[in-house]
Amino acid sequence: MSKNEIVVALFTVVYGLMLTDLFASLHKLIKARKIVKWHWFPLLASWYLFLLIIKNWWDMAIPDNNLKEYSIISFVVSGHFLILLYLLVSVVLPDNIQKKGVNLKEYYFQNHRYFWGLMTVVGLISILIYVVPKLIQSSPLNMYNIIANIIFLLLTILLAISKRYWIHSVLLVFFTIINLLEIAQNI
Repeated sequence: MSKNEIVVALFTVVYGLMLTDLFASLHKLIKARKIVKWHWFPLLASWYLFLLIIKNWWDMAIPDNNLKEYSIISFVVSGHFLILLYLLVSVVLPDNIQKKGVNLKEYYFQNHRYFWGLMTVVGLISILIYVVPKLIQSSPLNMYNIIANIIFLLLTILLAISKRYWIHSVLLVFFTIINLLEIAQNI
């Protein structure tokens, strides 16, 4: 088994656990639907994460970045990315629903700093995952990619510090559309 196959196998298990957690949380909400006050923010955020997981899993399993092998550095950095992504999945939807029910809008805003703070760190690690191998290989950097990631970081910081409904509405939809467009590019 090559290093890449070992990495893909490990990451596949972790991505599978993430999806299991996400699906289980959604299932609990649907089962308790009579005592759930529904709101689209956490549902769209969970779909955004689902798409992000599937896209990253695909990109990792079928790399087009011309890396021959994962280095220990890229493996460790990617491992941190997985931890943060798992934490995001764990917080995006409530796991426990009390007998009094749950208000998803309140839940979202109770956890938005944690969620978008984690997403900011995910963005930083994504930049590292892109930049470090390029620097090691002395390959040219795509400045458009770096600028887009910096804008993403600034927007996630804004989401972490703001409780303005319209900002969350616009940026959640925007991030999901960007994610869908990135997926569509790979078709």
